[in-house]
Amino acid sequence: MMIRKKLAVLMLTGVTCLASGCGNVVKDGTEALGEGRYDAAETAFEEATKNGNKEVAADGYQGLGMTYYEQEEYDKALEAFQTALDQGAEQTQELYNLTAVCAMKTEDYAKALECFQAGIALAESKTGDDKTKADTALLQEMEYNVIVCYEQQADWENAKSAMKQYQADEVDLTLKEDKDLIGGFMLKVGDHVYDNSLSGKMRKLQQKLTWR
Repeated sequence: MMIRKKLAVLMLTGVTCLASGCGNVVKDGTEALGEGRYDAAETAFEEATKNGNKEVAADGYQGLGMTYYEQEEYDKALEAFQTALDQGAEQTQELYNLTAVCAMKTEDYAKALECFQAGIALAESKTGDDKTKADTALLQEMEYNVIVCYEQQADWENAKSAMKQYQADEVDLTLKEDKDLIGGFMLKVGDHVYDNSLSGKMRKLQQKLTWR
């Protein structure tokens, strides 16, 4: 959870509120979120959502979404993230990915697909020095989740098509990721290896689709 809170804080860094004369309410909410004080974070972000400046309100809804996400209240997080987008929050691949993950958690796979695809489009628009390893890893995770969404909808043709595209674009990653982040993890106990890495999950899904 600590790593997820760091991600949440990073996503809220530099929000427009601090430059818009709305005081330190979003800063207070971000600090509270980073420290795991969710009630205080929720109070601060809710105050920001009532601001007359639409951009400030969008920052508040995004912060609320982060707060609910950290507490695994995915239905509330989904609503907050979507409201943030509707209010004009900056459209980033990270925001679309989190919105999509929340939609998956609430089994709204059509909504998840819509958001993953929007996030993928933004990720693919990055080139050269603008594209980091984290961007590449996030793109890979979103492409994988697109396959999962199609599978959950029993849309096998699109699942297989998305898998072929994923394999064509697959990039070797050398980082070992935490299970709460992109990429999953590999755990070795004695002679047995539990493979929950992205590549491991991909192999399992490929086997499942091959049998169709």
